[in-house]
Amino acid sequence: MRQLTLFLASALCSQLLLAEPAMHATASLDQSGQNHQGVLMINQAAGDDQQQANARALAIGSGANAQATAAINVRQSTDNLATNPAGIIASASIGGNSFANSRGVVGINQGAGSSNQQINAMRIASGLPQGLDDSALAQQSVRPSSISGATEPLSGERIVSIDDSAFSNSRGVVQLNQSAGVGNRSINSLGIRITE
Repeated sequence: MRQLTLFLASALCSQLLLAEPAMHATASLDQSGQNHQGVLMINQAAGDDQQQANARALAIGSGANAQATAAINVRQSTDNLATNPAGIIASASIGGNSFANSRGVVGINQGAGSSNQQINAMRIASGLPQGLDDSALAQQSVRPSSISGATEPLSGERIVSIDDSAFSNSRGVVQLNQSAGVGNRSINSLGIRITE
């Protein structure tokens, strides 16, 4: 009887060791970027196969016939099919007075989990008035090239949070993508044209 008990106990322990561990992916910013002035770009990722970009373009035309065009072209793609590991715990948080009293441009991509894609894009052009062509209009169109393929989660947690005091008293442009989970896609695109 004693040998049977030891055999069952060792078999149970070996099965527990073979079980796939839960994925823990935590991205956290706390008390970060306070009182900054200018341009601040942050990409923070926890987990697997994350794609993040902060892109900025500035064009200034001068002279009698000045025309300026600022263009950004960011493409993200992956050959990996997004999967939902069992028991994934993904958390993205911005805490405390992070980015409080900021002046200028803040771009933050914060992702936790697997196969997330995030883009912050901003274009500023200065010059004489000009018509919009197809390329300028196309930059404002955002659509995924395919679905992520992620399945419904079986278990685990996905948590995103921002403290109430984060970004307080900030001035300028704030672009924030924050995701936790699998196969999320998010983009912020801002275009400004200044004419004289």
